Amino acid sequence: MRRRTYYRGAIRPQPGHRAVRGFVLPFVLIAVAAASIMAFAFTTEGLQSLRGQRGAEQGVAAANAVDAALAQALDDFTNDSVWLLPLGVAHRRAVTVNGIGVAVQWQRHQPLVASLRTHARIAGGRRVDAAEREHYRAVWLAPPPVPVFAALAANGKVTGRTGTLVSGSDVPLPTSPCGLARDTLSVPAVAAPTVEGEVPGGWPEAPIAAPVDTGWWRELGTALGAIDARVPATTVSGAPRPFPTHRDWSALHWRGEIVGVTGPTRWTGLVVVRGPLIVTGTVHITGLLLLEGAMDASAGQLTVQGAVIAADASATGVRLGARSHLFFDRCAVQMALASVARPTLAPFSLWQSLPRQMR
Repeated sequence: MRRRTYYRGAIRPQPGHRAVRGFVLPFVLIAVAAASIMAFAFTTEGLQSLRGQRGAEQGVAAANAVDAALAQALDDFTNDSVWLLPLGVAHRRAVTVNGIGVAVQWQRHQPLVASLRTHARIAGGRRVDAAEREHYRAVWLAPPPVPVFAALAANGKVTGRTGTLVSGSDVPLPTSPCGLARDTLSVPAVAAPTVEGEVPGGWPEAPIAAPVDTGWWRELGTALGAIDARVPATTVSGAPRPFPTHRDWSALHWRGEIVGVTGPTRWTGLVVVRGPLIVTGTVHITGLLLLEGAMDASAGQLTVQGAVIAADASATGVRLGARSHLFFDRCAVQMALASVARPTLAPFSLWQSLPRQMR
């Protein structure tokens, strides 16, 4: 007869239970690891979102700062005296806008064409990247609308002598600030009602008079009004005087019943004379001579590298001496006009924003 065996207490474990426990444990570990990874991912995403938000805020603040500094630089153009610097030389200064430091750089590439750069960088915290913005703008320096269309333009007759030379060929000097390249070869030597010798036959090399532009008198009046607002005139007596000491490419504005200039003297830039001008001695002008009145240089040695415009209500005209030499130079004219120019956003305007995240 078979004997039965009875167990008391706990039920005897079956052989498969231990295998089940060993099979579940890895899933538990995987679930815990997955939960940890998801929690880390959510935390990282939150930090990255905060970091991105903070970086965007800093970028907007930097962009606003460089915009404001750019507008301020355009407004302070006169005080910066950009036209006194050689072409291609950068003028740098630093400003603060809403507590943000901004670097400002002006640079002229041509007499009336410049570029303006503003740059700001906001340093981030330990966990937030810095924001950096740079804005560039091409700027046209708009001068008063002076009608320069000849080496010598006058609303009266132009007289000269043997030896008087007026040339409309734009031949650059080795010292020209624009270099030796030119985009034009010549303009008319003289634009006036008539050109003649002081005595009949006394100026055999006299150039042929070119027609005077019909609207130039009106344009000249507008230009003189703009110059008055930018460079107030100084009243001078009739006693002849030399030009004052000045920096190159500056503007001089004299007014008088009779304005006398005697040499040896030199001016580089713009010379505006409101009244009759009498030239004696050796007088050299590099730039633009603008007259609201007649000119008598018959007893002097006047040399102009640039252009001369003479107009007055009496249409008396211009008298040149045997040692008067006028040479057209477009670069010198534009450099002189830049001394009274103002920046404008047209016709050349270029914005370029370079957002960067510094790591």
